[in-house]
Amino acid sequence: MKKHVSWTGKVNGVSAGGSHQVQDWEDVWQYLVNLRENAGTVRIHLVDAPDSGPISIQLRSENKIYLVTLLEANEEGTDVREYNNPTAHAEMIDILGDCWDARQLTNDFDLVVILLKQFFETGDVSRQWLN
Repeated sequence: MKKHVSWTGKVNGVSAGGSHQVQDWEDVWQYLVNLRENAGTVRIHLVDAPDSGPISIQLRSENKIYLVTLLEANEEGTDVREYNNPTAHAEMIDILGDCWDARQLTNDFDLVVILLKQFFETGDVSRQWLN
């Protein structure tokens, strides 16, 4: 399964971004580490994604708050699966210029790594995490 990663963020205080095909988890890990403390995005896209099923996963990060979404193809088009934070209050939080319901967000970076790594290794994320 071929994968492509695209990213935006700050490197040494300078805004940067790019994309390329990735071979192993370390290629993605370097971008995630940067987002632990900085604002930006990482997206893993399955190059040969099936007609039905997961296509890509995206992380948006700002102020140590993270949004993880998974894009999935189906017969009617596409759906977005997202994290459901059971402990968050119903309030809107800005991440990279867009407002998101706090119940879709997490500040648990370890959880973010688990979700993206699971997608990288299997091409999907358990519906227990993203539904």
